[in-house]
Amino acid sequence: MNNAIAILFAFMLAWGVPAAAHAYQISPCYRILTYSGGAPHEKAVRWRSHSCALVLGRQQRTAVHEHLTAAALREYRGGAMPAPAADWTWPYMMEAGWPTDSPKHRSFAIIFGTWWNDDPLMLTLGQSWDFSAGGYKVWSAFQPRRAKYAGAQDDCGVDADVHLARASHLGKLQHLHFMTTQATADDAARGQRVEHTVQAALTWMAFAYQVATGELRPDHPLTATKQAELSLPSIALNHCVRPENVKIRTLFARQGQAIEERNMQTPDVALGSMLHILQDSFSPAHACRVGREVDGRQQALLRDVENYALQDKQAHAALDQHPAWFLEYLKTGQHVYGNDPVTVGAWLISAVDRKLPWAEVEAHLRATIFAPLPLGGADEAEQCLERS
Repeated sequence: MNNAIAILFAFMLAWGVPAAAHAYQISPCYRILTYSGGAPHEKAVRWRSHSCALVLGRQQRTAVHEHLTAAALREYRGGAMPAPAADWTWPYMMEAGWPTDSPKHRSFAIIFGTWWNDDPLMLTLGQSWDFSAGGYKVWSAFQPRRAKYAGAQDDCGVDADVHLARASHLGKLQHLHFMTTQATADDAARGQRVEHTVQAALTWMAFAYQVATGELRPDHPLTATKQAELSLPSIALNHCVRPENVKIRTLFARQGQAIEERNMQTPDVALGSMLHILQDSFSPAHACRVGREVDGRQQALLRDVENYALQDKQAHAALDQHPAWFLEYLKTGQHVYGNDPVTVGAWLISAVDRKLPWAEVEAHLRATIFAPLPLGGADEAEQCLERS
């Protein structure tokens, strides 16, 4: 009976999750990445292990965030990852920790981190029935407003106004997807919207960077004051634990695992969360960028940031596929834009490992991936990149 229910939940997930849940898409079902015929693909680890592999919606089938992350890891790790243009298969769930002499990263945990912004309660991290049940809860969270939605634990209801997943997509945490809560009708406020979104994203990233570098340990308390600084709703309510028991790992590592495993995953999940923001900032559904030559290299500069509530939902969803610049990179290994999330993502991973001061990291991000178009520097008729 469980299999039948799981397939039903998967069917509901396939048709019910709104485009708001994804800019570039994630695929928590298909956990093997492949590249063949000049295009990236994905497939299941075991056909029978994921009921959603039978009835899968488009939003859960295309692993754009995973492929972007794999490319950043390839740039950082060099020969440890597949080369451009060659056909390859990467079962990231089975890869050992790296570097092999003294593991400090696990690729699957970084990938989990890129899912975190879309699924901050980590409901889809499991497999089989656990995945399907979690997927149903995620689907339910985006249905018309109710008094309560599912929390991180079974039989745990969370008030709509403080539900973490709803806040990350429909509320004050939209900067986790590099989107703005400000109105976008006034063209004169473009620069303000861009800077507001950049600052909100960097505030979150400064915290996640501390976690990724180990400055904030997994067992460090996540206080109510810190949650307020990060605009987080109550993590105690969302994870159904006592407030004094909320730790950094409560936020980034799923309950039900051994503490040692949760502690090991926490820094990488925080790192993946930062990569997600970089990647979403290049989504044409989320931000308008225009091309300019900067210091002899083509860059994609930020002209505006979108508000999902004011967008056409079908138009938003249509921009969620692998971007053209990334397909070109996979074929040639060359970057169309010198500040893309593959280049900057690889640099960020290096910064985490070198434990660079956050001020230096922020300066680099502002000068590269978050660089704005100078005010008055765009023809009003100029098309935003990747929106043709």
